[in-house]
Parts: sequence; C-alpha cells; structure tokens
Amino acid sequence: MIRGLLPLLISKDLDVNHPTSCCRAPGAGSAYCDSCDLFLGLDGLHVLAVERSPNLLTVTVESAPGPAGCPTCGVLAEAVGRRTVRLIDAPCYTTPVVLLWRKRRYRCREDACERVTFTEQEPDLARPRGLLITRAARWAIGQIRREHASVQGIARQLGVRWRTVWSAIKPILAAAAEDETRFAGVSTLGVDEHIVRHEALLFRMEVRDLHRLVVVAAG
Repeated sequence: MIRGLLPLLISKDLDVNHPTSCCRAPGAGSAYCDSCDLFLGLDGLHVLAVERSPNLLTVTVESAPGPAGCPTCGVLAEAVGRRTVRLIDAPCYTTPVVLLWRKRRYRCREDACERVTFTEQEPDLARPRGLLITRAARWAIGQIRREHASVQGIARQLGVRWRTVWSAIKPILAAAAEDETRFAGVSTLGVDEHIVRHEALLFRMEVRDLHRLVVVAAG
C-alpha cells in the first residue's frame, strides 16, 4: 500500500503553485522571513537582502514599521524616509560581514518642539557613531581572551583598521574593569609561570637590543 502511494505523493509535492522556500515571495507584502531573522540573531531587525562576494558578506536589515514618538516631546512622529548606516558584524564562515541598516527617519509634528527630525535608535545594537555592533565587539574581546589574538589580527578578520576595533572594545573593557562583582567567588589568585618567564625573556631581549643601539649610536 505504501509503495503504491509514493508516486501520488511525489507528484502532489511537485505540483504546488506557491513558493516553498523560507524567504517571502516577491509581491507577498511586508512580511519578513522568520528563518533569515533567526539566523541573523539581532532582536528588532529583519533581513531584507543578502549579497556575498569572495571576501565580503553584506546583509541589508531594517526594523518593522510601527508608531514612533518624538524623543523630546513625545508627540507621535511622521515617517519621512530612511538613511542607510554601514555597520560591521562578527565574521560568518570566516568571511567579514557588513550590515546595511536602513534606519527610519521621522519628523516631529509638534511645531513648538525643538527637535525637527530624528532617526530611530537601537542602543543595544551599537554605540552612537560606532562602526562595530556590540556583538562584533564582544566577539573581538573573546578572541583576544581565549585565542590570544592581537587587535591587529582582529581588525584584519573584520576588514577594518586597528583604531576601529580598539575604539569599540575599549569602553567595554573599561566598564568590566570597574565592575567589582567580577571578583565574586574568587578566593585565590594564581600566576602563570610560563607567561611570566616568557614576558621576562622578551623584556631582557628588548633591553639588550636597546643597549646595542645605544652603543652603535655612541660609536
């Protein structure tokens, strides 16, 4: 019985007249793809397009439409367009990732309000005027801690400059250093003798090389 039903089931699956992929079909409205959004993993943002070149993965995202109040007076604002912001995410499959965030622009309807226009903000996504998103910055810190990667090596993997990485991770490291709760439960501090010996050897080598330079300069 089962063998006789297989041709019927297969032909029925092949005759569907609607898209079966995870992404929405053209002209299907403003619905977003739940699978793509789940893969992206950024709350509040939805995937619109993905483009891949040999050395870069570009993901275009936006937030869902909805009412927005003016951050100054609270009056319901009017949408007046978008502004695309370029951000850097953590690598995906060893490929640098760029997020193109189509930020919504609004105009306050209150004539007496000092704020004429403003753009939507996602404080958890990235710092104001920051290039790396928070996830990429924390990924960089994890690579430095666990894999002993250098800031320059992290910058190379992200496709940015050294200063861009450091400016993104420095505030996070400073906040962590000031957090006294990181010592909770710690009763003993140890020292890695191998690292100490290694650093001491490097210091002696640097002093010796510096001495040689001084001798050469004096001669």
